[in-house]
Amino acid sequence: MNDPLVYGADSTPGIVAVHADLSGRALIWRRENQQVRLERARFRSWLYARDLADVEHLGARLAGDDDQAPFSVRELSGSPGSLRYLLSAHDGRTLRQAVLTGAQRRLGRRVTSLHDLSGYYSVGAVEQYLMTSGRTYFKGLAFDDVHRLQFDLETTSLTPETGRIFMAAIRDNQGFEQVLEAPQPEDESALIRMLMQVITSRNPDVIENHNVMRFDLPYLLGRAKAHGLAPNFSRPGGPAGLWQVQDGRSSPHWACAGREIVDTLDAVRRLDLPSMGLKAVSQHLGLAPADRVYLEGALIAQTYQTDPERVRRYALQDVEEVDALARQVLAPSFALAQMAPRPYHRLPYAGTATGMLEPMLVRAYLQAGHALPGSPERTTTPHKGGAVELYAEGVLTHVVKADVASMYPSIIRHDRIGSAADPLGVFLHLMDHLTALRLHHKAAAKRGEHGEHDAIQGAMKLVVNSGYGYLGAGRLALFGDQQAADRITARGRELLGTVVRALQARGVTLIEADTDGVFFATPEAWTEEQERHLIAEVDASLPDGIALEFDGRAQAMLSHEIKNYVLLRYDGRLELRGAAFESSRTESYGRAFLHQALRCLLSGDVPGVRQAYLKALNNLEARACTNADVASRVRLTKSPEAYAGTRPTRKEAAYEALTVLKRSWQPGERVTLYHRAGHGLTPLDVNPEGRDYDVSHYAGALIGGYASRLRKGLNPEDFRQIFNHAGQPGLFDRPFDEMKPQWSAL
Repeated sequence: MNDPLVYGADSTPGIVAVHADLSGRALIWRRENQQVRLERARFRSWLYARDLADVEHLGARLAGDDDQAPFSVRELSGSPGSLRYLLSAHDGRTLRQAVLTGAQRRLGRRVTSLHDLSGYYSVGAVEQYLMTSGRTYFKGLAFDDVHRLQFDLETTSLTPETGRIFMAAIRDNQGFEQVLEAPQPEDESALIRMLMQVITSRNPDVIENHNVMRFDLPYLLGRAKAHGLAPNFSRPGGPAGLWQVQDGRSSPHWACAGREIVDTLDAVRRLDLPSMGLKAVSQHLGLAPADRVYLEGALIAQTYQTDPERVRRYALQDVEEVDALARQVLAPSFALAQMAPRPYHRLPYAGTATGMLEPMLVRAYLQAGHALPGSPERTTTPHKGGAVELYAEGVLTHVVKADVASMYPSIIRHDRIGSAADPLGVFLHLMDHLTALRLHHKAAAKRGEHGEHDAIQGAMKLVVNSGYGYLGAGRLALFGDQQAADRITARGRELLGTVVRALQARGVTLIEADTDGVFFATPEAWTEEQERHLIAEVDASLPDGIALEFDGRAQAMLSHEIKNYVLLRYDGRLELRGAAFESSRTESYGRAFLHQALRCLLSGDVPGVRQAYLKALNNLEARACTNADVASRVRLTKSPEAYAGTRPTRKEAAYEALTVLKRSWQPGERVTLYHRAGHGLTPLDVNPEGRDYDVSHYAGALIGGYASRLRKGLNPEDFRQIFNHAGQPGLFDRPFDEMKPQWSAL
C-alpha cells in the first residue's frame, strides 16, 4: 500500500466514513479497534478550468497561488487547450457562484450549473477532500473489522401511502439479532422509534440491505412522516437525518453522516443474473440455508396474522442472507474503497471505468500539480470493436474452453498502449500495478487463502478489465483515446485469429470465439491432459505477455447463438448462459421443464426430452401447477400518469392489468403477473395459490417460449414430432430412441 498512485499519498488507517461540504469542512470517522472517533479537517474546495474568462470579474480578489486567500488560482503545466488552471477557495459555493456569474455575463444567458459549461472539471465535496488529502477508506481494515448492520422491513403493501410497517428484522456482524413488531397500526410509531434507537445504540459503520435504496428507506421515511417522525441515521457530530444524494442516478440514493448505507442490489447488478431478487440471488450463489422459509410477498402480512413465528423466521433469514450476500458481492467494492478516492457507498454502483479508474487518474494529476486533459478531438470514424464469431450451432460433445487471459489488459500492457491525453503515464502505471496485485492475490486464493484475497483479486479484475472500455468511452472519459482503443481491438482481432487458426490446424471443431475465449470440441477419445497440452502448444506460439489458458471442459454444449449456450459439465452441473435461456421473466414451470429437457438433450437422451415435455404439459392441463408457478415478474418503467397519457392509443398488458384493478405503482417497481383464464393478465396477489391460470396460453408458451430453445439441437422433423402434444405416434413417425442430437457448422 505504499504506491501513492494506487492507494493515495496518505496512509491514515481506519477511515470508515467521511462527510464533507463545499464550505471546506470535512468530518472523518476513524475506527481504532472497538472505538470510533471523529476528526475534523478543513480543505480548500477546488475546480479545474480551461481559462479564466469567467472569473476575471473577481479582479484583485483572485489571488495567485495563495492558500490563505478567499479565491486563488494556480497555473499548472499542460498543453494549450487543457484544463490548466486550478481555482480554489475557502468556500466552494462562492467559487462556483462566481464562475456562474461570469459565465452568464460572457454568454448573455442564465447559467445555473457547471454542467451547462464546457472547460471545467470538478467532483463532489467528499471526493475533493479525498483527492486533496490522498486519503481513502478502510486502510488497515479487513471486511469484518468494520461494524456492519443489516435491517429489513416487512410491510402490508408496496407503498407507504397504502400500507404500514408491521415488522423490522435487525442483525449485525457482532452477534446482535432482534425482531421488532407492530401487530396493530397504532404500534407502528413505536417500532420506527425503536429501530432508530437500535441503530444509535449498536452504532454501526455500515448499514446494508437488498433494495434498501428503492424500498426500505423510502418506505420508512414515508411512514415516519405519517407519524410526524424524522428518522436519523447519522452519527453524533455530523448533520442529523437521512437525505437523498443527487449524483445523476435515475433511482434514489440515500445517505447520512458518519455511516455508509450500501445496497447489495447495486453490486448484484454487475453479476448479470437472470433475477436480482434476494431469494433468487441467494439460491443462485448457494447462500440460502437448508431450512429457508419462503413466503410470497403478497402473503407475508396475511401469514403474520395466523403464524407470526413463521414470519419472524422469514424476516431474520432475510437479513442473514443479506449479510452472506454482502460478504460475497460487496467485498470487491470494499477493497476498491482502499484505492479509489470515493465514498464506499458509491462504489457498488459506480462504473468501473469512469467511476473508479478516472478518479484515481485525476487524483494523481491533482497531486502532481498537472493540468487535466481538455475536450477530446471529435472523430467521424466509428470505433471497431472486437471479433465475435459463431462457428457451429446445436449440440456438440467433449467441449473445451480456452481463454486468452484478460486479453485487452494483456494487450495494453504488452504493447504499452496508453492514452495520448495522459502525459504522466498514470494509466499504464495503474494497469501494471493493479494487474500485479491481482496476480498476487489470485495466487494466494489458489493456495487456499480465500477471504480478502478473493475480494481483492476480484476488485482488481474489475478495474483492469475496464481499462480498454475507458479509453474507448469517447467524450464520457476525461482521459479517453479512441485511437488507442482502436489499436487494442485491432490487436485483439489479430490475436484471436492466430488462436483460431492454430486450433483449426490441430483438428478440433470450433464453436464460438470472442475476447472472452474460444469454445471448441475435441475428438471423443481425447483426455483432459491432451486438451491441456493442445492449449499449451497454441499458447507457446503467442507473443510474450499474451497467455492462452485452459478454462474448463464439459460433456456437451448446446450452442444457440453468440453468448447464449448451455453446458453440461462432467460433474453433472448444468450451466445456462444468456437471456435466451434465463431471464428475470422466466416462469417457474418453464424453467423446470427447460432444465430437465436440456439435461436430457445434452446427455443424448432424446426420449427423455419427449417425457419432460409431456410431463410439463400434463402438469398444466391437470392444474398441478399453481398460479405462482406460471407467473412472471415484470418491471414497470412508466408512472401511472405516463401510462394514462398513452393508454388511449396504445394499451399495454401489464399496466392495463393494474389499471383495471385500480392498483397504484411506481416506476422501477416489479410486479408478478399471470394469465388468468377468462380475465387475461392479472396480478398474482389476487390468488397466488390458486390454479385458475389459462392452460391454453401456457401450453402454447411451453413450445413457443421454452421448447423452441432446443430447436437448433434437433433435426427439424424430430423437433416437430417430439413436441407434438398427441400422445400416440403417427403412422410414419420414427421411434424416439432412434433420434440423436444434431449440430451444424456455420
